[in-house]
Amino acid sequence: MRKLIKKGFAIGLSAMLIGASFTACGNDDGGSNSTSLVIEQKTEASSTEGTDPVNDPVSTPGDATSSDATVKSLVGYYQGNDYINEIAGFKFSVDNINWRFYSAEEVASATGIEESEIKDLWEGRKSPYDQSQSFCTIAGNKNTGSNIIISYYYVSSEINKNTTAEYYLSVAAKQYEGAKVQNISFMGKEYSALVIPSEEGAAFQQIRYAIKERGLIIVISFTIGGKDNIDLLESMFKPLD
Repeated sequence: MRKLIKKGFAIGLSAMLIGASFTACGNDDGGSNSTSLVIEQKTEASSTEGTDPVNDPVSTPGDATSSDATVKSLVGYYQGNDYINEIAGFKFSVDNINWRFYSAEEVASATGIEESEIKDLWEGRKSPYDQSQSFCTIAGNKNTGSNIIISYYYVSSEINKNTTAEYYLSVAAKQYEGAKVQNISFMGKEYSALVIPSEEGAAFQQIRYAIKERGLIIVISFTIGGKDNIDLLESMFKPLD
């Protein structure tokens, strides 16, 4: 079980780090207009090993909700078992039993970023407009290895500042055979979705949703394991009133 959890997190994180290396070279408004997500499982997914914030007791469950990102910053904040993102207009909730949020220390350990940088971002002393990638929150399921990573990408160069979420995902899709981008409805808004095919019988499925708000490309990365499915993980999100 521990190895499965590590693999699930490593897959999700490696996908996000591929995104971090993205440099837009233009804008493309093309793509499908589908309103429902189609999942295919055909080709091989990444299996890079990584750290295990879900199972390694760096801090006690709930640390992220009690001490990290309680300030209403641009990257979101915690209230109890909820992560709230006012820019994207949604709430993401965990049960704090199977699912829990990672602390700033755990996120730093997993991503190789200094803990002080994570805290400066979460507590509002640093802006997501100051860097190309920002990790807003990470949550994991200790039983299935599933995880959800919410991150921002900021394209600051003048020539590429109008890059859309759909185009951003289309560039990421080129890293995977058979991956495709489509438009979906999620929480009452139009998101772009990247479905990354996996081998039949593979332990994990990767899906990413993206939307652009206030100049930031907001990416929700789902790594789905065990008996979890995209509908279950989607149900953890609700639009803000």
